[in-house]
Amino acid sequence: MRERIQTPWSRPEASSTWPGLTSDRACTDGRVNPGHDGAGKLSRRTLLGGATLLAAPAILSRRARAAEQCVVGTWGGDYARLLRENIDDPILKPQGINVIQDVGDEVPRVAKLYAQKKLPHGTEDIACLGALNGYRVSEADLVEQLDETKVPNLKHVHPNLRLAAFVPHIYSAQVLVYNADTVKEPPQSLGELLDPKWKDKVGVLSQGGNQWLIMAASVLESGTTTDFEKAKAFLLKLNANGLRLYPETDAFAPAFKSGEISVAVIWLARSVMWQNAGVPVKGAFPKEGALLYVSGMVMPKNAPDKDAAYKYMNALLEPSAQQGFAAHMGYLPTVDNAPLSGKVAEQLALPNPAPKLITPDYKVLSPAIPELNDWWLKNMQRA
Repeated sequence: MRERIQTPWSRPEASSTWPGLTSDRACTDGRVNPGHDGAGKLSRRTLLGGATLLAAPAILSRRARAAEQCVVGTWGGDYARLLRENIDDPILKPQGINVIQDVGDEVPRVAKLYAQKKLPHGTEDIACLGALNGYRVSEADLVEQLDETKVPNLKHVHPNLRLAAFVPHIYSAQVLVYNADTVKEPPQSLGELLDPKWKDKVGVLSQGGNQWLIMAASVLESGTTTDFEKAKAFLLKLNANGLRLYPETDAFAPAFKSGEISVAVIWLARSVMWQNAGVPVKGAFPKEGALLYVSGMVMPKNAPDKDAAYKYMNALLEPSAQQGFAAHMGYLPTVDNAPLSGKVAEQLALPNPAPKLITPDYKVLSPAIPELNDWWLKNMQRA
C-alpha cells in the first residue's frame, strides 16, 4: 500500500486582464464594461466616446501599429523568470515588443483555448504547453499551423521533436533519479523498483493521472508506449511496494534530503536543478528506454497579435535563449545550433553508449487520457 504525501502548495492564479490590453482582449473576462450601466443601457460618456472613435479611425490605427504586444500564457516561477531574462528583455524588448505574462497552470490554459475558440480575438497570443496538449489543441483546430516562413528558426529544430502547430522549446528525458549518497547500486530499469529493497522508497508524481509513468510501464512491459493494460498491471504491483505520490516536482527535493525516498521517476532536468541546489542526486536512464518530455508553445488561431507571436516563437529558438534555459533549468536545447559548454555540457551529456530515447505516440495517447486518468484516480491515488 503506497503512502499519499500531502505538501502545501498553491496554484499560480491566472490574471484575466492586464494593463494596456485593447478592448477586444479585455472584454472576455465577464466584468461590466466601465462605459455600461450594467442594466442594458449605454451611458452618455460611452456614446460620446464612441462618436470620437468613429471620427478618428486613422489615429487609432497608427497607435495600434506603434506598440506591438505579446501576451504569453505561461507557467510561473523559474520558467516565467527565465522567459523574461532570456527572451522577453534581451530579444523582444529591443524590437519594440511589450511582453505580458499571463501566469497559471496548463490545464486551465488549455481550457481557455477551447472556451475562447469562437471569439474574434482571444486573450493570449501564445500558450505554453507540453507537447501532448500541443498535439491535442492542434487536432482540435484551435491553433495556427507553423512553418519556417513564419518561424525561420524552426529549420534548426531536431526533426523528432517537430509538430505541425507546436514550437518545441525545451526537452528532457524521464529517468530514474536516485540519492547518490545512499544508493550505491542504482536501478537500471523501472522493473527493478519492484524489488522489496525499494519498498516505501520510490516517489512519483500524482498529478494529471501521470500518463508518463503509465507510458514508461508500457515501454517496460511491451516495448511500446501504448500497451496500457500491461502498464496498469505493472503499476498495481509497483503501488503494492509502497509507492509514494507527490503533488508536484518541487516536493521531491525535500523528500530526497530527508531520506523519505531514495528513487524518483522524474525528468533528468530536475535532477540537474537539484544538483545545483546541493541535493546529492543523479539520474540513471532506464535500459528499456527513456520517454522524452517536450515543453513548447502554440499560437491560438484568434491570437490578437500574430506578428508579435511569430517573433516570440522565433526568439525562443535563438541559441542564446536555448543555452540560458539549459544552464538554469537543466533542459536540453531543441535546436541543433545551441552547443553547450563547461559544467552545463557535462551535466546534460548523454551516457555512452547513447540511451534509447522515446517520443510518445500522442495520437494513441490523446483519446485514452480520460480513461487513464480515471483508472489512476481509482487504483493509484485512492488505493
